[in-house]
Amino acid sequence: MAYALFRLADEKDHDGRKKYLQRMYALAENNAQRTTALTNLLKLPGNKEAYALNLTNISPRNSAALKVLESLPKPWNPDVNMAVGYAAYLRGQYDKAIPLFRAIPMDSRHGRKSRYYRAFSLYNQKKYTAALEAWGYLAKTGTSYAESSIRRISILAGRAERESALSVLREVAASRDGEIQARAYYSLSTHLSGKEKREAEDKVIALAPNSLFTTQILWRRGWGKWASGDVRGAVADWERSLVPEMKTSWRPRVLYWVSKGYGRLNQPSKRDTFVKTLLKDHPLSIYAFLSGGEKLDIQAGDPPSLASRQPSELEKWGFVSHARRVLLAKGDAPSIYRAALLAEWMGDQQAAYSAAGRVSEQIRKGPVFYRRALSFLFPRPFFSEVTKASDRFKVEDNIVWAIMRQESAFNPNATSWVGAGGLMQLMPGTARSEAKALEMKKYSVYNPEQNIILGSAHIARLLRSFGDVEVALAAYNAGGGNARKWLDGRKDVPLDEWIEYVRFEETNDYVQKVMANLHIYRTLYAPSRLSASDAAAPGDVPDEDAEPGSAGSEPEESDDAPVPADDGGK
Repeated sequence: MAYALFRLADEKDHDGRKKYLQRMYALAENNAQRTTALTNLLKLPGNKEAYALNLTNISPRNSAALKVLESLPKPWNPDVNMAVGYAAYLRGQYDKAIPLFRAIPMDSRHGRKSRYYRAFSLYNQKKYTAALEAWGYLAKTGTSYAESSIRRISILAGRAERESALSVLREVAASRDGEIQARAYYSLSTHLSGKEKREAEDKVIALAPNSLFTTQILWRRGWGKWASGDVRGAVADWERSLVPEMKTSWRPRVLYWVSKGYGRLNQPSKRDTFVKTLLKDHPLSIYAFLSGGEKLDIQAGDPPSLASRQPSELEKWGFVSHARRVLLAKGDAPSIYRAALLAEWMGDQQAAYSAAGRVSEQIRKGPVFYRRALSFLFPRPFFSEVTKASDRFKVEDNIVWAIMRQESAFNPNATSWVGAGGLMQLMPGTARSEAKALEMKKYSVYNPEQNIILGSAHIARLLRSFGDVEVALAAYNAGGGNARKWLDGRKDVPLDEWIEYVRFEETNDYVQKVMANLHIYRTLYAPSRLSASDAAAPGDVPDEDAEPGSAGSEPEESDDAPVPADDGGK
């Protein structure tokens, strides 16, 4: 309504138009609506700094917002320095970013964040000593960005400045406490061997027995025993890690391998117990599908526990948008699900997906699933663009949606903090490479149609090169060079075991989640008749990755793999 009033207002009535846009921004339910309001506010006369800053919070590389900010008189305040500096960092303009970050006082709200990204800019310029100094300060003091800095120091130790970086990690481990100390010991352990490694790992387990670090340590110990044939020892380590606080994404993985271990140990009753728990608690995980739960019981209609709310008076009178906002504000599960139904009726798949995500736990709970509810969580947005690109490159459309769901949650403006952008989270070098092969002279990764074309071409090329969907997905996330390393000497290894040899934990998790998405898409919608061998895109996957450094071997994980837009300052 507010946007309609803005459109109807006299173009010369700047105050009136501004009032309607501000109202639209206040009522906006998603970033697309906020972006529309802010973009139009930037076109009106007056002070635009606040609007530009808010827009860069949504879209860090927004050219209109950055133009406003860069036109402001200097010296800039810390907010402007951060916004312009971060955009320069994302664009790879490190010479521009570094002085902007340096100008931000450490006692300002952006102080620690600016030092973190200044270090990253220096790192990308191969100025490793300076990067280590900046990350080291964050690791040794305070809390925000301390754990992220420890992780980066660990990665730096695997690439350059090994002894200096390990010295900093030892200093942090000795001087900090709690989760930060455990993080430091964990990072240190990934570079050590023998008795030293075991001692560092044992300290992590003692400091944070229920943490993700302990889960990973016990997992790797178990996997080492599994690979050497000590199945009983592997199962013991994995069972030890099954604490109530275990991260949800890890539990189905461990349950699967414990059950498989008991199968090899000829203990069918124990195997069946773990399989039953896996199918009951994690029915939509890839490990449930691998354990015999691939045939989902999907019924028509909506979950009875969520579909109990009747149409409100607002809906009956046709005020559907307002009714949806009221339902979302109520916050109970049936009201939120009703809001998703209204969003679907209005043709707003993004809003339906967003609302359904708030009641995801109820929708994903088996053993019976309901088609419409699952379709909210696994929609097919940009249907025309995806099907056209799929036909063009002979790649299964469900694969494109499965990737898109994991990469951006269907947000065309999504930007990762390493610079990947758009629906399929393309890194700048990958986008350039695909655009060149397709002879696309002009493109934007934030244009949905163009992003889908470039991303579909890229996954098609990887499918043709590697054959298996799982391997192609690993290459999509971590680079073709890394996928080839993981394949080396393991072409006959079962795929469930091959995934566990993927060196980067994030990539391992990525493959699991996208494959689970793909299975659900194929179950909900007609599966494509195309196979990986049908994929077609001009040219071959280059021997070296499009993104610099993506094929590097890191102790913990890669630098370039797409991650959330910000790590929350952890």
